[in-house]
Amino acid sequence: MAASAWTIFDRAKYYIGNGTINLSATAPFRLSLHQTAASANLVGDITVYSSVGSESSGGGYAAATLGAITWTTGTSAGQMKWDCSDPIFTASASTLSAVRYAVIWQSASAGGGPLLCYAALSASEFDVSTSNTLTIQMNTNGIFTLT
Repeated sequence: MAASAWTIFDRAKYYIGNGTINLSATAPFRLSLHQTAASANLVGDITVYSSVGSESSGGGYAAATLGAITWTTGTSAGQMKWDCSDPIFTASASTLSAVRYAVIWQSASAGGGPLLCYAALSASEFDVSTSNTLTIQMNTNGIFTLT
């Protein structure tokens, strides 16, 4: 599934500038899946993962640690793109329910950390039935590009 364009949280821009979010750090970035109800929390000045709420559940779901994070040159001079490998979620033992949004945040633990960005995966919630997988296909131009 191809995600819509990623929206960087307003506070994340500040956090990148002051070093709270280090885009080349060893602290992992995680991607979590959220229900439609989270949409009300994705606006405004939210700062940490625990503020989002309405996380999807079932199917052995746990937030994914993003792999192969890279900085590469963009399509034109002066561009740098931030990217990662496509995260894959497998619904094991039961259905992964009520997926609509993906949120990326940085944390050494699964319980919290500063928010980076989010994307709508669909116009409405969907389920991933038992034994099926959901692959979040990152854009070939990266999660975001700095110009």
